[in-house]
Amino acid sequence: MIAIRFCAAAAVLTFAASGAFGQTTPARPGPVPEGYVTVQSSISLSLPFDQNAPVDEQVQKAQKALYDIASRNCSVVVETIADDCKVTGVTNNVDMQRGNNRDGFISVRGQISMAIKLKASMQGAK
Repeated sequence: MIAIRFCAAAAVLTFAASGAFGQTTPARPGPVPEGYVTVQSSISLSLPFDQNAPVDEQVQKAQKALYDIASRNCSVVVETIADDCKVTGVTNNVDMQRGNNRDGFISVRGQISMAIKLKASMQGAK
């Protein structure tokens, strides 16, 4: 009976951990409007792992950092090469590396897919 309870608890913890670390939304860009091109941008961040803080809070902090950068990505594109930009997809993957209890870190990687309308000055450079 104890073994069954242990296996059930281990299964719950496994599914809970995989949900926290495996949150990925497939980047399936929708149809690109007429006159737009598709652009992708990759982001990778590493944040120090705090042994004294809850893991789920640290994962959310890492994801928030990635999404903050993603939310400003279109602004950068419009400031430089585009007249318009729409985010069409975002992915994120989170990994945790624990070193020797001092130098662990949480890595978050993501990809942003965008549909952009190039500035007229850029259209000849295709």
